[in-house]
Amino acid sequence: MGQIFRTDHSVFAPVADPAAMAEQVMLYAPASEAEALKLLRASFPDCPLSARVAALGFLMRRQRTQANA
Repeated sequence: MGQIFRTDHSVFAPVADPAAMAEQVMLYAPASEAEALKLLRASFPDCPLSARVAALGFLMRRQRTQANA
């Protein structure tokens, strides 16, 4: 009993910068958004889904910007 209240693990996962997360994922050159999200999950398992989705959004905006250039 009392295990629930132990603070060995942080309740709040560290949130990485979406740009830094996107750069890490781009090292693997994902072929699709689904693959990029899978890589984000594998690379940043402790980050919340919202942070991974923000990084995916960053990647998608960056791709649109590069395509328009």
